[in-house]
Amino acid sequence: NLMQQSRLETSEAWSAYWLPIFQTLTTQCTNPCRDIRQLAFSAMQRSLLSPEVTLTDAKEWTAIFGRVLFPLIQRLLKPEVFSSDRDGMSEMRVQCASLLCKVFLQYLVLLSGWDGMFDLWVKIIDIMDRLMNSGQGDSLEEAVRENLKNVVLFMASSGYLVPPSQDASKQTLWDETWKRVDRFLPELRSDLASEGLGTRSGTDQVQGEGENGENEQKETAGQTGEVADVVGGGESDQRK
Repeated sequence: NLMQQSRLETSEAWSAYWLPIFQTLTTQCTNPCRDIRQLAFSAMQRSLLSPEVTLTDAKEWTAIFGRVLFPLIQRLLKPEVFSSDRDGMSEMRVQCASLLCKVFLQYLVLLSGWDGMFDLWVKIIDIMDRLMNSGQGDSLEEAVRENLKNVVLFMASSGYLVPPSQDASKQTLWDETWKRVDRFLPELRSDLASEGLGTRSGTDQVQGEGENGENEQKETAGQTGEVADVVGGGESDQRK
């Protein structure tokens, strides 16, 4: 391909060949013409999910987030862009939210060895927060909820996002994830817990177990008191 044929270093070749293509496509993804917009998005999606994108060092190809997907979503969130075609831009927001999560999951294994993985994940959560609170309505909110849920499930099942009680080295990632997600999707933890995924840290679990133990003790004490009252009442009646 052109990158291999060029005399540029691999990192320079990526910026010289891939980046301009992506940036052109992202510009057209907000074109007021719906047909042009959809064609640009389809081409960008195919390119972003192509294995050839990751043939360079992580510090180069990870620009697909910071210089391609994030700027595109931020542009879609601008009122003047949204108002150019409300229905069409609404759908584009939904598609971009899904694509962001899809790209992240596809390259998660490669990203896990990159120093910028933590900051990238936090940025993705923040972007999803902005989409969720953009005021668009149910379709986008549902897309954000389901896509983020899928990402968290995959990260958990793959051992990337686990409670500190299972892996102390993951505590910062765990704490920051739920601190941010709880702000705009407070019900997500309980949804995941109902599916058998542990979403509480060891401390939370101990506290929960302690509370359950206290409740059980109170119930037992209450039952004992009721029995004593009944017995006491019976003795009083007999004395009478």
